[in-house]
Amino acid sequence: MPREVPIRLIVADLDGTLLNSDHVVSPFTERAVREAIRRGVLFTIATGKTFPSAVDIIRQFDIRIPVICTNGVQVFEPDGTLLHADPIQRDYAMEAVRIGRAAGFTPVVYTEMGLLSTTLDENVQELLAHNEPVPEIIPDLEAALANERTPYKLMLMQRDLDAVADFQVYLEEVFRERAQVVRSGLASLIEVMPLGVTKGTALSFILDHVGIAPEETICFGDNCNDLDMIRRAGIGVAMGHSPEDLRKHADYVTGTNDEDGVGHALCKFVLSPDGIDTAKS
Repeated sequence: MPREVPIRLIVADLDGTLLNSDHVVSPFTERAVREAIRRGVLFTIATGKTFPSAVDIIRQFDIRIPVICTNGVQVFEPDGTLLHADPIQRDYAMEAVRIGRAAGFTPVVYTEMGLLSTTLDENVQELLAHNEPVPEIIPDLEAALANERTPYKLMLMQRDLDAVADFQVYLEEVFRERAQVVRSGLASLIEVMPLGVTKGTALSFILDHVGIAPEETICFGDNCNDLDMIRRAGIGVAMGHSPEDLRKHADYVTGTNDEDGVGHALCKFVLSPDGIDTAKS
């Protein structure tokens, strides 16, 4: 049944959502996105990663409006101009680095345009495999943060997944009412972010910026860091492999990222009744 309010903006998470398991956009989903853009619907992305990791997708779809990076901590113009930011408090970031290192975790600090680390160990290599830029290697993260480098968020990484789960509980208590501790994407990492900042808060900023109402948006995600964005959207879509908490709060559950879940949901809610030519899928 047609919606009374047409969709004017599509927002998609990247890993596990727009991108399939080969870290690319499948042909069917790409055609669906391009057809929506051709019809005048705006399109952008919302990722937990850095701006440099999103540049190829920005170019692939010729995105013309701001993009959400670092789980909503940063909003960039498509040319890389930082438009809006809610960085983590410096002393909280330094505290998290100290605690993480003492517990045997690899700290990775997100700066305006990249990463800082003391090592290129197997934890950092996992980030690189997901298209993050090679970090700047520095000997002392705390000194860098104390002096001149602005932290936006940070990750603490460990290969022992049981240790990661236990450490998350500990960090949540340490940073209670000061910063938020987030698990999303890779099982080997914990994120420490500014309190109250999400992809959803960044979405609200973009909606004000481009003059679109929440009910005119469709948002796609596959993990807990997408929850606030999905709840604020006119149509919040969870991928088929999403955790139960995300699926139960979504308006619609589509297929997985390897089943063209984004493309099929766009056909249903944005491109119907005409759809696109599925014969080439």
